[in-house]
Amino acid sequence: MKKSQRIYDRDFKEMAVLLSHEGSTIEKIEQELNITKTLLNRWRQDFYKYGKGSFPGCGNLRLSPEDNKIYLLKKRIEKAELHSSIISNAVPYLSMGLIAIYHFIDRFEKKCSAKQICKILSVDQRSYSRWKNRHYIHERKKKIELQQIITALFNENKKRYGYMRIAAELQKKGYKISSSTTARYMRELGLCVSIKKP
Repeated sequence: MKKSQRIYDRDFKEMAVLLSHEGSTIEKIEQELNITKTLLNRWRQDFYKYGKGSFPGCGNLRLSPEDNKIYLLKKRIEKAELHSSIISNAVPYLSMGLIAIYHFIDRFEKKCSAKQICKILSVDQRSYSRWKNRHYIHERKKKIELQQIITALFNENKKRYGYMRIAAELQKKGYKISSSTTARYMRELGLCVSIKKP
């Protein structure tokens, strides 16, 4: 059976390094803490190089105190730039009411989390989430309805109408749909114009 690798937390590593500076022999520390000399030496080297920035844990950056200050400053600048970008892009929607703001958040979510946007714009996130769920259910119903009409028109015209003519027929009926959207829906439905051979 394979022996599982022991995981040491930051406090344990720092304690081991500090003990090695208090006069105890490295061999004694190794025995007391049940660690190897190689491991302790590596921890000591990390601590000398990075100080309080050593042993950051899995997925975190190992930085010297100076580099950590620069890193934190960069993060603050990025956060401020994102905040500014959200506000400047949201300005046209702010006077148009809550639904317009919800639409803005929905579109801007590709760049930033809804939680952050809602916080910056002082919008209740739960209310936005409820609207979004209802909005997408409504949009899905509209899409299904349009696809059913497209299929009916396609079959009524003996499978000879392409997306341009189908889109024109839909627009005559009062549906606001572009030819590119019609083409996409027809692809999704597997509707292809059948051309009779002469």
